[in-house]
Amino acid sequence: MRKFLALLGIIATSYGTTFSQIPPTAINADPAAGSISLVGGGNQINQTAQVDYTVTNEATVPPNTNGIIPPGSLEVTIGFPLQYGLQVGVTPVVANWTVLAHTPGPGGLLVITNNQAIDAGAELVATVGVAGFVQIAAPQTTTMTIDRRLNPSIIVANVNPNNDSNTGFLSVSAPLPIKLASFAAKQTSCGVVNLDWLTTKEQNVSHFDIQYSKDGREYTDLKRVSAQNSITGATYDAVVKQTDRDGFYRLKMVDFDGVFSYSNVAKVTLTCEPNVISVSPNPATTAFHIAGLENAAEIRLFNIAGQEILKKKVEAGNSKIDVSMLPAGNYNLVISDAYGSRTTFKVVKL
Repeated sequence: MRKFLALLGIIATSYGTTFSQIPPTAINADPAAGSISLVGGGNQINQTAQVDYTVTNEATVPPNTNGIIPPGSLEVTIGFPLQYGLQVGVTPVVANWTVLAHTPGPGGLLVITNNQAIDAGAELVATVGVAGFVQIAAPQTTTMTIDRRLNPSIIVANVNPNNDSNTGFLSVSAPLPIKLASFAAKQTSCGVVNLDWLTTKEQNVSHFDIQYSKDGREYTDLKRVSAQNSITGATYDAVVKQTDRDGFYRLKMVDFDGVFSYSNVAKVTLTCEPNVISVSPNPATTAFHIAGLENAAEIRLFNIAGQEILKKKVEAGNSKIDVSMLPAGNYNLVISDAYGSRTTFKVVKL
Protein backbone atom coordinates (compact mmCIF):
# COMPACT_ATOMS: atom_id res chain seq x y z
CA MET A 1 0.00 0.00 0.00
CA ARG A 2 2.83 2.43 0.85
CA LYS A 3 4.46 1.69 -2.51
CA PHE A 4 1.16 2.41 -4.26
CA LEU A 5 0.73 5.75 -2.47
CA ALA A 6 4.31 6.71 -3.29
CA LEU A 7 3.72 5.86 -6.94
CA LEU A 8 0.56 7.96 -6.93
CA GLY A 9 2.51 10.90 -5.52
CA ILE A 10 5.18 10.60 -8.23
CA ILE A 11 2.57 10.56 -10.99
CA ALA A 12 0.68 13.47 -9.49
CA THR A 13 3.79 15.70 -9.39
CA SER A 14 5.46 14.57 -12.63
CA TYR A 15 4.58 17.75 -14.55
CA GLY A 16 5.62 20.41 -12.05
CA THR A 17 2.24 20.88 -10.35
CA THR A 18 0.84 18.95 -7.44
CA PHE A 19 -2.53 17.42 -8.29
CA SER A 20 -3.54 15.95 -4.96
CA GLN A 21 -7.13 15.42 -6.13
CA ILE A 22 -6.35 12.91 -8.87
CA PRO A 23 -8.65 9.97 -8.09
CA PRO A 24 -7.22 6.43 -8.30
CA THR A 25 -9.37 5.83 -11.39
CA ALA A 26 -7.65 8.70 -13.27
CA ILE A 27 -3.92 8.34 -12.49
CA ASN A 28 -3.13 6.76 -15.88
CA ALA A 29 -5.46 8.88 -18.01
CA ASP A 30 -4.00 10.47 -21.12
CA PRO A 31 -6.21 13.15 -22.74
CA ALA A 32 -5.16 13.81 -26.33
CA ALA A 33 -6.20 16.12 -29.15
CA GLY A 34 -7.53 13.85 -31.88
CA SER A 35 -8.80 14.53 -35.37
CA ILE A 36 -10.44 17.73 -36.63
CA SER A 37 -12.86 17.15 -39.49
CA LEU A 38 -15.84 18.67 -41.27
CA VAL A 39 -19.14 16.90 -40.60
CA GLY A 40 -20.20 15.29 -43.87
CA GLY A 41 -16.65 15.15 -45.22
CA GLY A 42 -14.60 17.47 -47.34
CA ASN A 43 -12.77 20.56 -46.16
CA GLN A 44 -14.83 23.48 -47.49
CA ILE A 45 -17.20 25.63 -45.46
CA ASN A 46 -20.21 26.73 -47.49
CA GLN A 47 -21.50 29.71 -45.47
CA THR A 48 -21.96 27.58 -42.33
CA ALA A 49 -20.76 24.13 -41.29
CA GLN A 50 -20.32 21.74 -38.38
CA VAL A 51 -16.79 20.77 -37.37
CA ASP A 52 -15.94 17.75 -35.20
CA TYR A 53 -13.11 18.26 -32.70
CA THR A 54 -12.31 14.83 -31.26
CA VAL A 55 -10.77 14.40 -27.81
CA THR A 56 -9.38 10.94 -27.19
CA ASN A 57 -8.08 9.10 -24.16
CA GLU A 58 -4.79 7.47 -25.15
CA ALA A 59 -4.37 5.67 -21.83
CA THR A 60 -2.80 2.24 -22.39
CA VAL A 61 -4.45 0.61 -19.38
CA PRO A 62 -7.60 -1.54 -19.75
CA PRO A 63 -10.96 0.27 -19.82
CA ASN A 64 -12.79 0.88 -16.56
CA THR A 65 -9.62 0.71 -14.48
CA ASN A 66 -7.35 3.62 -13.57
CA GLY A 67 -7.21 5.53 -16.87
CA ILE A 68 -10.58 7.31 -16.89
CA ILE A 69 -10.87 11.05 -17.64
CA PRO A 70 -13.49 12.38 -15.17
CA PRO A 71 -16.25 14.80 -16.24
CA GLY A 72 -15.30 18.46 -15.91
CA SER A 73 -11.58 17.81 -15.68
CA LEU A 74 -10.50 19.02 -19.13
CA GLU A 75 -10.27 22.50 -20.59
CA VAL A 76 -10.22 22.41 -24.39
CA THR A 77 -9.40 25.59 -26.30
CA ILE A 78 -10.34 25.78 -29.98
CA GLY A 79 -8.84 28.56 -32.06
CA PHE A 80 -10.08 29.93 -35.38
CA PRO A 81 -8.43 31.90 -38.21
CA LEU A 82 -9.62 35.20 -39.65
CA GLN A 83 -11.51 33.47 -42.47
CA TYR A 84 -13.97 31.41 -40.38
CA GLY A 85 -15.07 30.89 -36.80
CA LEU A 86 -17.96 31.34 -34.39
CA GLN A 87 -20.89 33.28 -35.81
CA VAL A 88 -21.45 36.70 -34.24
CA GLY A 89 -24.73 36.99 -32.36
CA VAL A 90 -25.10 33.22 -31.91
CA THR A 91 -24.42 31.60 -28.53
CA PRO A 92 -22.51 28.36 -29.15
CA VAL A 93 -24.00 25.13 -27.80
CA VAL A 94 -21.83 22.00 -27.89
CA ALA A 95 -23.44 18.67 -27.02
CA ASN A 96 -21.72 16.77 -24.18
CA TRP A 97 -19.59 19.83 -23.39
CA THR A 98 -20.04 23.03 -21.37
CA VAL A 99 -18.95 26.31 -22.93
CA LEU A 100 -16.65 28.20 -20.55
CA ALA A 101 -15.81 31.14 -22.82
CA HIS A 102 -16.14 32.15 -26.44
CA THR A 103 -15.06 34.96 -28.76
CA PRO A 104 -17.09 35.17 -31.98
CA GLY A 105 -15.96 36.61 -35.28
CA PRO A 106 -12.62 36.46 -37.12
CA GLY A 107 -9.71 35.13 -35.08
CA GLY A 108 -12.00 34.01 -32.26
CA LEU A 109 -11.84 31.08 -29.87
CA LEU A 110 -13.98 28.63 -27.92
CA VAL A 111 -13.18 27.15 -24.50
CA ILE A 112 -15.14 24.08 -23.36
CA THR A 113 -15.05 21.41 -20.66
CA ASN A 114 -16.26 17.82 -20.88
CA ASN A 115 -19.60 16.83 -19.34
CA GLN A 116 -18.93 13.11 -19.66
CA ALA A 117 -16.20 10.75 -18.55
CA ILE A 118 -13.86 9.44 -21.24
CA ASP A 119 -12.61 5.91 -20.61
CA ALA A 120 -9.28 4.54 -21.76
CA GLY A 121 -9.33 4.04 -25.53
CA ALA A 122 -12.55 6.05 -25.93
CA GLU A 123 -13.24 9.48 -27.41
CA LEU A 124 -15.61 12.40 -26.91
CA VAL A 125 -16.45 14.57 -29.92
CA ALA A 126 -17.19 18.29 -29.70
CA THR A 127 -19.31 19.29 -32.71
CA VAL A 128 -18.95 23.04 -33.19
CA GLY A 129 -20.97 25.23 -35.55
CA VAL A 130 -18.84 27.64 -37.57
CA ALA A 131 -19.46 30.31 -40.22
CA GLY A 132 -17.34 31.43 -43.15
CA PHE A 133 -16.31 35.09 -43.14
CA VAL A 134 -14.10 35.35 -46.23
CA GLN A 135 -14.03 33.18 -49.34
CA ILE A 136 -10.64 31.52 -49.62
CA ALA A 137 -9.46 28.44 -51.49
CA ALA A 138 -6.31 27.82 -49.47
CA PRO A 139 -7.03 25.81 -46.29
CA GLN A 140 -6.73 27.86 -43.10
CA THR A 141 -5.69 26.49 -39.73
CA THR A 142 -7.96 25.78 -36.79
CA THR A 143 -6.34 24.57 -33.57
CA MET A 144 -7.31 22.43 -30.60
CA THR A 145 -5.35 22.49 -27.33
CA ILE A 146 -6.13 20.37 -24.28
CA ASP A 147 -5.28 21.36 -20.73
CA ARG A 148 -6.36 20.29 -17.29
CA ARG A 149 -8.65 22.70 -15.49
CA LEU A 150 -6.86 24.75 -12.84
CA ASN A 151 -9.45 24.69 -10.06
CA PRO A 152 -11.95 21.89 -10.66
CA SER A 153 -13.27 19.55 -8.04
CA ILE A 154 -11.44 16.68 -9.74
CA ILE A 155 -8.05 16.73 -11.48
CA VAL A 156 -7.04 14.28 -14.18
CA ALA A 157 -3.60 12.90 -14.96
CA ASN A 158 -1.87 13.55 -18.28
CA VAL A 159 0.56 10.74 -19.01
CA ASN A 160 1.79 12.16 -22.33
CA PRO A 161 1.55 15.97 -22.69
CA ASN A 162 3.07 15.80 -26.19
CA ASN A 163 -0.31 14.86 -27.71
CA ASP A 164 -2.27 17.74 -26.20
CA SER A 165 -2.62 19.81 -29.37
CA ASN A 166 -3.62 19.32 -32.99
CA THR A 167 -4.50 21.36 -36.06
CA GLY A 168 -7.10 21.12 -38.79
CA PHE A 169 -7.27 22.81 -42.18
CA LEU A 170 -10.47 24.13 -43.74
CA SER A 171 -11.24 26.52 -46.58
CA VAL A 172 -14.30 28.69 -47.28
CA SER A 173 -16.13 28.13 -50.56
CA ALA A 174 -18.84 30.70 -49.80
CA PRO A 175 -18.85 33.17 -46.90
CA LEU A 176 -21.86 33.84 -44.75
CA PRO A 177 -23.92 36.72 -46.19
CA ILE A 178 -23.75 40.09 -44.50
CA LYS A 179 -24.45 39.97 -40.79
CA LEU A 180 -26.52 42.89 -39.51
CA ALA A 181 -26.14 43.33 -35.77
CA SER A 182 -28.57 46.22 -35.35
CA PHE A 183 -30.71 48.75 -37.21
CA ALA A 184 -32.49 51.61 -35.46
CA ALA A 185 -34.27 54.87 -36.25
CA LYS A 186 -35.06 57.78 -33.95
CA GLN A 187 -36.32 61.34 -34.20
CA THR A 188 -33.59 63.90 -33.47
CA SER A 189 -35.59 67.07 -34.16
CA CYS A 190 -38.97 67.91 -35.58
CA GLY A 191 -39.37 65.90 -38.76
CA VAL A 192 -35.71 64.81 -38.81
CA VAL A 193 -34.91 61.12 -38.29
CA ASN A 194 -31.49 59.59 -37.69
CA LEU A 195 -30.88 56.04 -38.88
CA ASP A 196 -27.95 53.97 -37.68
CA TRP A 197 -26.94 50.39 -38.24
CA LEU A 198 -24.10 48.07 -37.38
CA THR A 199 -22.75 45.10 -39.30
CA THR A 200 -20.41 42.50 -37.88
CA LYS A 201 -19.28 41.12 -41.22
CA GLU A 202 -19.44 42.26 -44.82
CA GLN A 203 -18.36 40.35 -47.91
CA ASN A 204 -19.35 41.01 -51.52
CA VAL A 205 -21.82 43.69 -50.41
CA SER A 206 -22.60 46.48 -52.87
CA HIS A 207 -24.83 48.91 -50.99
CA PHE A 208 -27.69 49.58 -48.61
CA ASP A 209 -30.96 51.10 -49.82
CA ILE A 210 -32.82 52.97 -47.08
CA GLN A 211 -36.51 52.34 -47.67
CA TYR A 212 -39.50 54.20 -46.22
CA SER A 213 -43.19 53.46 -45.81
CA LYS A 214 -46.00 55.45 -44.26
CA ASP A 215 -48.15 52.36 -43.67
CA GLY A 216 -45.59 49.57 -43.11
CA ARG A 217 -46.65 47.77 -46.29
CA GLU A 218 -45.49 49.63 -49.39
CA TYR A 219 -41.90 50.90 -49.37
CA THR A 220 -40.00 53.35 -51.55
CA ASP A 221 -36.26 54.04 -51.73
CA LEU A 222 -35.05 57.13 -49.86
CA LYS A 223 -31.29 57.00 -50.03
CA ARG A 224 -28.44 54.68 -51.08
CA VAL A 225 -25.36 54.12 -48.94
CA SER A 226 -22.30 52.28 -50.28
CA ALA A 227 -21.04 49.31 -48.25
CA GLN A 228 -17.57 49.36 -46.71
CA ASN A 229 -17.07 45.60 -47.19
CA SER A 230 -15.16 45.21 -43.94
CA ILE A 231 -14.48 41.67 -42.74
CA THR A 232 -14.98 42.86 -39.15
CA GLY A 233 -18.10 44.88 -39.93
CA ALA A 234 -18.79 48.61 -39.95
CA THR A 235 -21.06 51.30 -38.54
CA TYR A 236 -23.32 53.51 -40.64
CA ASP A 237 -25.66 56.44 -40.13
CA ALA A 238 -27.93 58.57 -42.27
CA VAL A 239 -30.32 61.46 -41.73
CA VAL A 240 -33.69 61.63 -43.48
CA LYS A 241 -36.74 63.89 -43.37
CA GLN A 242 -40.12 62.55 -42.27
CA THR A 243 -43.40 64.35 -42.90
CA ASP A 244 -45.87 61.62 -41.94
CA ARG A 245 -46.71 61.25 -38.27
CA ASP A 246 -45.82 57.54 -38.42
CA GLY A 247 -42.92 56.37 -40.54
CA PHE A 248 -41.50 52.89 -41.13
CA TYR A 249 -37.89 52.29 -42.17
CA ARG A 250 -35.93 49.26 -43.33
CA LEU A 251 -32.69 48.45 -45.14
CA LYS A 252 -32.43 46.59 -48.40
CA MET A 253 -28.96 45.03 -48.33
CA VAL A 254 -27.74 44.27 -51.85
CA ASP A 255 -24.77 42.10 -52.89
CA PHE A 256 -22.72 42.69 -56.03
CA ASP A 257 -24.42 39.70 -57.65
CA GLY A 258 -27.85 41.26 -57.11
CA VAL A 259 -28.90 39.03 -54.22
CA PHE A 260 -30.55 41.07 -51.48
CA SER A 261 -32.13 40.76 -48.05
CA TYR A 262 -34.06 43.07 -45.73
CA SER A 263 -33.39 44.30 -42.22
CA ASN A 264 -35.87 44.56 -39.40
CA VAL A 265 -38.39 47.41 -39.62
CA ALA A 266 -37.90 50.47 -37.39
CA LYS A 267 -40.89 52.71 -36.66
CA VAL A 268 -40.71 56.41 -35.81
CA THR A 269 -43.69 58.39 -34.50
CA LEU A 270 -43.11 62.13 -34.63
CA THR A 271 -43.67 64.03 -31.40
CA CYS A 272 -44.30 67.31 -33.22
CA GLU A 273 -46.06 68.67 -36.25
CA PRO A 274 -43.49 68.67 -39.06
CA ASN A 275 -43.21 71.47 -41.54
CA VAL A 276 -45.24 70.82 -44.67
CA ILE A 277 -44.11 71.86 -48.15
CA SER A 278 -46.83 73.31 -50.33
CA VAL A 279 -47.12 74.27 -54.01
CA SER A 280 -49.54 76.97 -55.17
CA PRO A 281 -51.39 77.91 -57.19
CA ASN A 282 -52.13 74.58 -58.78
CA PRO A 283 -53.15 74.76 -61.61
CA ALA A 284 -51.00 77.77 -62.56
CA THR A 285 -50.57 79.88 -65.67
CA THR A 286 -47.21 81.58 -65.09
CA ALA A 287 -45.49 80.26 -61.94
CA PHE A 288 -45.64 77.79 -59.07
CA HIS A 289 -44.82 79.12 -55.61
CA ILE A 290 -43.17 76.63 -53.24
CA ALA A 291 -43.44 77.31 -49.50
CA GLY A 292 -42.13 75.53 -46.41
CA LEU A 293 -38.60 74.61 -47.52
CA GLU A 294 -36.64 74.18 -44.28
CA ASN A 295 -33.29 73.69 -46.00
CA ALA A 296 -31.63 73.84 -49.37
CA ALA A 297 -33.30 71.68 -51.98
CA GLU A 298 -33.19 70.65 -55.59
CA ILE A 299 -36.31 71.12 -57.69
CA ARG A 300 -36.94 69.20 -60.90
CA LEU A 301 -39.91 69.34 -63.23
CA PHE A 302 -40.82 66.39 -65.48
CA ASN A 303 -43.41 66.14 -68.25
CA ILE A 304 -45.77 63.16 -68.53
CA ALA A 305 -43.22 61.37 -70.75
CA GLY A 306 -40.70 61.44 -67.90
CA GLN A 307 -38.42 63.99 -69.55
CA GLU A 308 -36.73 66.50 -67.28
CA ILE A 309 -37.88 69.99 -68.28
CA LEU A 310 -36.37 72.06 -65.50
CA LYS A 311 -33.76 71.67 -62.75
CA LYS A 312 -33.05 74.28 -60.10
CA LYS A 313 -31.31 74.53 -56.72
CA VAL A 314 -33.07 76.69 -54.13
CA GLU A 315 -32.37 77.84 -50.58
CA ALA A 316 -34.55 77.41 -47.51
CA GLY A 317 -37.75 79.40 -47.37
CA ASN A 318 -40.04 80.15 -50.30
CA SER A 319 -39.23 79.72 -53.95
CA LYS A 320 -40.79 80.50 -57.32
CA ILE A 321 -40.71 78.35 -60.46
CA ASP A 322 -41.44 80.22 -63.69
CA VAL A 323 -43.44 78.03 -66.10
CA SER A 324 -44.86 80.77 -68.32
CA MET A 325 -43.00 79.49 -71.38
CA LEU A 326 -44.02 75.84 -70.93
CA PRO A 327 -46.86 74.28 -72.89
CA ALA A 328 -50.07 73.52 -71.05
CA GLY A 329 -50.30 70.07 -69.57
CA ASN A 330 -49.63 67.83 -66.58
CA TYR A 331 -46.22 67.78 -64.87
CA ASN A 332 -44.49 66.16 -61.91
CA LEU A 333 -42.66 68.54 -59.59
CA VAL A 334 -40.01 66.69 -57.52
CA ILE A 335 -38.40 68.36 -54.50
CA SER A 336 -35.32 66.68 -52.97
CA ASP A 337 -33.88 68.19 -49.79
CA ALA A 338 -30.50 67.90 -48.10
CA TYR A 339 -31.68 64.98 -45.96
CA GLY A 340 -32.41 62.86 -49.02
CA SER A 341 -36.16 63.24 -48.62
CA ARG A 342 -38.03 63.44 -51.90
CA THR A 343 -41.54 64.85 -52.34
CA THR A 344 -43.48 64.71 -55.61
CA PHE A 345 -46.35 67.01 -56.53
CA LYS A 346 -48.61 66.54 -59.54
CA VAL A 347 -49.05 70.02 -61.01
CA VAL A 348 -50.98 71.42 -63.95
CA LYS A 349 -49.85 74.23 -66.26
CA LEU A 350 -52.75 76.06 -67.87
